[in-house]
Amino acid sequence: LKPIRCECPPRVRSSRLEGAMPPVPEHRERQEASAEAELTTQQLQRNFYWFALNFAVNHGVVTTPLVLSTSVLAGDAGYVGNALINIFTMVASFFLGAPLTGTLGLRGGVLFGMLLYCIYAGLFAVAAYVGKDGKDNIGETAKQLQLIIFSIGSACGGIAAGVLWTAQGAYFSRTVDLIHQLEGGQRSALTSKMASRFAILYLVCEVIAKLLWSLLSYLKVPGWVNGIIYTGAGALALVLQLNSFNLSSTGPRTAVLQKVKAAASLWTDPVLLMVAGINLTFGFSAAFMNGYINSQYTSPQLGSFAVTLLAAMTALFAGIFSHVFGYVSERVGKGPVVCMGALSFLGIPFCFFALKCCSGWDWALVVLYILQGSGRAVYESTNKVTGSFAICFFLSSSLKGPTLAWIALVLAAITPFGYFGAVALRKQQARRQDCTVALAANRA
Repeated sequence: LKPIRCECPPRVRSSRLEGAMPPVPEHRERQEASAEAELTTQQLQRNFYWFALNFAVNHGVVTTPLVLSTSVLAGDAGYVGNALINIFTMVASFFLGAPLTGTLGLRGGVLFGMLLYCIYAGLFAVAAYVGKDGKDNIGETAKQLQLIIFSIGSACGGIAAGVLWTAQGAYFSRTVDLIHQLEGGQRSALTSKMASRFAILYLVCEVIAKLLWSLLSYLKVPGWVNGIIYTGAGALALVLQLNSFNLSSTGPRTAVLQKVKAAASLWTDPVLLMVAGINLTFGFSAAFMNGYINSQYTSPQLGSFAVTLLAAMTALFAGIFSHVFGYVSERVGKGPVVCMGALSFLGIPFCFFALKCCSGWDWALVVLYILQGSGRAVYESTNKVTGSFAICFFLSSSLKGPTLAWIALVLAAITPFGYFGAVALRKQQARRQDCTVALAANRA
């Protein structure tokens, strides 16, 4: 590749895409593009691993408080906070992700999201410190303070997720583009290989983060101290991320209003509503596991350390099952995979009602977390929607544990019917469209 010429040659250090900030944004983009042309495949690959590792560490330390909040914080603070983080994720994805990434740049958008994630983890530590005497031993004033602090932190976490994942996707795509330009070959194969490596780093860091919290809890380290440690780890990953390449964005910038209209238009399609069953099922199942099973059975029977230990098992099996389901989906389609996910979610309330779970189960409770991991693998690989997840957490603050289990059971049972109905409806719509095109062609 020949370097792109510009009127003012940029001053760029060969090891990092940094230099004097020009006054005109177009000049900055040309400088970054010229510097990118000097990079080798090895430099881009090393930068990708560095970027992915710091991203995974930062995200891993944040997902741990998300799992613990309903069993650590008093009252409805955990439920409301988890609902808010999902709502703000959805809003930020629609309204803030693309504009902020376009303004701050790909790396700047990632750094912005990682910073807000650190604020989320830090405010969780503050909320946990307010209730350091135990969630059952604090007064109403402390409960309200916990709710306010964690709600603010959850809003920051939601905005972080909406911006961070938008910027991460664009950064990943740009890295693939640059390596593909140098190596050639099939871009789809390169994308799949790099996505797989990113997923491995992401999964490993999430599992390690949960296992480490479990170890600290087993050693009787207070939860608020763990929160401070994890906030520090996230902040360290943020600082180290500054050494990643400042890659340029390419392609036309989409107007915010245009993006919102495109997203809103999808909700008029009945097919989207028919396949939403797996999202709602996962939302109520997660609320049942995190808010009821963790606090009523796992923590009392096994100790508080077991909550994050078994949550790590959920993440681990989600990663394992995602590969299994991916293999099955390539050969027989998504229908059987959706059925397996629904069956996994169905197994949790089945154990609760039919097998009289969970008093005295002790470590046999791991079965529920494995089932949750299997269902999560299907949820994250199909039509993941944060809005339905948020609704589930808001409702779960006023619903009792068995009620959540019944809702998850019913939703899991009807999910396959909704999916296959959506497939049939989509085929019917395609046939109508083909007929319309054929009639138009005959008239012409």
